[in-house]
Amino acid sequence: MDVDYNSVASAFVNSAQESVMFENGEALAKLFVFSEKTISILSSKLQGVQDFEQYTVIMDNAVFAQFTAAYLEYVRDQPSISKEEGHKLLCRVVELFTAVISGTRGPWLVPAIRPIAVALCLSAGSVHNETRDPAVYAQSASLLLRLLIDLLSDTSNALASSKKLGSPLVAGLLLQISLRTIAAPGAYASKALEVKAFWKSPVFSQRDRIGYSYWLGRYYLVCYYVDLARVYLEYAFNTCPAWHYHNKRAILRHLIVANMIRGRLPSRRLLEKYQMEPVYLHLAYHFSKGNIAGFQQALVANIDFFRSQGNYLLLLERTEILIYRNALVRLCRLNSGTGRDSAVPYSNILVAFQLASDNPGMDIFEMESILTSLLSQKFVRGYLFHHQRVLNLARTQPFPLIYSGGTSAQ
Repeated sequence: MDVDYNSVASAFVNSAQESVMFENGEALAKLFVFSEKTISILSSKLQGVQDFEQYTVIMDNAVFAQFTAAYLEYVRDQPSISKEEGHKLLCRVVELFTAVISGTRGPWLVPAIRPIAVALCLSAGSVHNETRDPAVYAQSASLLLRLLIDLLSDTSNALASSKKLGSPLVAGLLLQISLRTIAAPGAYASKALEVKAFWKSPVFSQRDRIGYSYWLGRYYLVCYYVDLARVYLEYAFNTCPAWHYHNKRAILRHLIVANMIRGRLPSRRLLEKYQMEPVYLHLAYHFSKGNIAGFQQALVANIDFFRSQGNYLLLLERTEILIYRNALVRLCRLNSGTGRDSAVPYSNILVAFQLASDNPGMDIFEMESILTSLLSQKFVRGYLFHHQRVLNLARTQPFPLIYSGGTSAQ
């Protein structure tokens, strides 16, 4: 077939070649696009082409020529094949793009990373929703990991002239995929954590810094590093511009969980400002009142929502002991006028815990084990007198603050 037969393919290749010659990464980012509408239009104009390699022979860079041909093949076939087959073609495109990145110097190709890497993640999610095959995420994570390793291997002293400029974006996407795999997140995330050493540098865009801190915060939350999760999620929330309302709302969903596990509850004003789901207000109310049964009922009633956020088990398992603490606080306030503020009988505590958990079958041994846990974790200060069946609270600060320092969400 004559290489001039398809003018669209020729024009595309010529534009790509020109962008490479002038090291214009912005032009490449606009050329290699992955929006459904654009692909549909291009695909209809490329249907008559059987072999794109005959168009790319004019390119000096053989690897970039292969990448361009693979992209055009993906665009041509994507609307007419299954999502799974389309994802395989896209993985080939990403693999060749990584080879192109590896063979270049400097950060000029960094703008083209975003559309390609984001398209890979979206495609993996779409295919996984249909097939439920964890290998889809695993393959995508492996490709992103190889790309990240290449970006981080740049030895340039100045970040502004280094391929590391693309690392926060790729690291954030790698953390995003790692949180959706069945395997432990650390299997893919360890390399992404290396970006922590320099991600706050002003040479990175605000979008990349916020995205990386958000996914890093979620990663730490899943790994139960709650204080670190709060630090990164609060940075993402407070740095995200006010006009990105939906992004701030998405960050806040996880920040509320991280803070709640440390005993910090969102205000009604904050929840109303971002129109958060009503369940958060219900959870905060039951948490503050020491109502374990009410808290868990509200959680179970919204189980699908919290599972979709990846926070269901965190809230179910990590808040229970703190709610028992609040139930004990309320009991002590009721006894504050009896003259025996520091000595609380087991019998009173047992009744309070039975009511809080809606578990009349709770016995004194289970109740004592809860008190032991509260004391050992330093949520309560005092001593247990087993034979006298009394909890003797400390005279000063029997209920210390359970959260560590950090900035609050604004």
